[in-house]
Amino acid sequence: MSHIVLDPESWEAVEAGAEACVEQWLAAEGDHVHAGQVLGRARLLHALVDIPTPHAGVLEEIVVAAGERFAPGAVLARVAAV
Repeated sequence: MSHIVLDPESWEAVEAGAEACVEQWLAAEGDHVHAGQVLGRARLLHALVDIPTPHAGVLEEIVVAAGERFAPGAVLARVAAV
């Protein structure tokens, strides 16, 4: 199982201690996904950032729902390899 987090480079322009918000999910729990697929989008300050998956599998769990805030390093979703 892979934990989906935002790439640390996405946080470079964000102030220390800042939080982000999941804007929307483009996939649902139970969906089959492919490597590199954008699962959703997050808002960091005034920019939208893609939330990709590193490998193919099944989106098992969305941990942070759309509209919820999260901090750097937070697990946003979990994808199980098939």
